[in-house]
Amino acid sequence: MKESYKKILVAVDGSTSSTNAFNEALNVAERNGAKLFILTVVDFKFSIGDPAFINDALKFHLNNAEIELEQLVANSKVSQLDYETKIDSGNPKRKIIDYALENQVDLIMLGATGRGAVEQAIVGSTTAYVVNHANCNVMVVKS
Repeated sequence: MKESYKKILVAVDGSTSSTNAFNEALNVAERNGAKLFILTVVDFKFSIGDPAFINDALKFHLNNAEIELEQLVANSKVSQLDYETKIDSGNPKRKIIDYALENQVDLIMLGATGRGAVEQAIVGSTTAYVVNHANCNVMVVKS
């Protein structure tokens, strides 16, 4: 285990599990004097049909993600830390891995399960993927 972490990525999706991971990430970042990267990825893999409808739906979900992220940040002590936020769209598992590599994070923190009912039936397909594919340590925060 590393002696300290300097760059921590926490992925949030509006679920209770990811909020718990965010709160734990705040504590870990504070203890380590680390920079905190807060990432939200809007998954649009189930979007099918008219491209104009898909584009409107994606804009709607990105806007909702922005509102949720702003509320999460506003209701926390994150302003006391060095942090940055990012909202992206695509495949969450791959986007988390790519973002961690791009920013050379040394710890990824995730909730054990995601927002969807299907994902909650298992440990969370995104979480399992990140644990198995990350080039750094991953902390899974239980609800």
